[in-house]
Amino acid sequence: MELFDQEEWFALMAKDPDMPTPEEIEAIKEYIHGRTTADLAAQRCTSRIYLEEENPDPTLIWSLLESLAVEFPNTQENIVELLAAIKRRPNPIRDGKEHRIYNQRTFSDLGYFRADFFDYFTDFRRYGVETIEDALEEKNLKENHTREFFLPAAANQIIFASYPIWNLRNDPELEHYTMVLEWNRWEQTFEELIEHSQLSQETRGLLQQALAAMESVAQDPDRDDWQRKLVQYQAQYRASLNSARNP
Repeated sequence: MELFDQEEWFALMAKDPDMPTPEEIEAIKEYIHGRTTADLAAQRCTSRIYLEEENPDPTLIWSLLESLAVEFPNTQENIVELLAAIKRRPNPIRDGKEHRIYNQRTFSDLGYFRADFFDYFTDFRRYGVETIEDALEEKNLKENHTREFFLPAAANQIIFASYPIWNLRNDPELEHYTMVLEWNRWEQTFEELIEHSQLSQETRGLLQQALAAMESVAQDPDRDDWQRKLVQYQAQYRASLNSARNP
């Protein structure tokens, strides 16, 4: 369950002075909603950066995309593609030279536009862990309204970032055994919650998708092909949901 729908969220971001311009935000929204391509959206949302009389901060685009990925985890695959498209943009020329930020070329070098997203931003993956931990706190599992708020957010973190989160076991600042034990605990708790008679069918379905993602990691922990498997599983889930609603 999300605090905002996407239209409301994008409208709020367009009013925030610390975000890109409303026109740039509109380009990103059009892409996320499937109404334009990643390359065209990248061109539109970076066009001001090419104007020599202005010097907007391109990292504002990253701030928007980071917030979008946190608020709506199902957009994360599209965000990766958009970041890759931005990184492919020609670097702006200023005074006859490629423009640089922090001594890095604006797009091709700048870390903010790396397309490997989760692997580069470890803190983002830790946010995903925190989201899951919050959802499984006893106080948040007691009441139906808190379960229905926190559990979908936790399930989405697993569905769309199962391998990146699992690979935190390789983070030198974290204990390997801790990540493995936590992963097993999450899996067991999700299995128990699926049997919870008061969970909505939609939330139960998300937890089933999360478990499928975790099973994929367990079978091949070094291979990241869950997105392909996710499409297959979601199609099966939608078919079963429609069958249950229309016996």
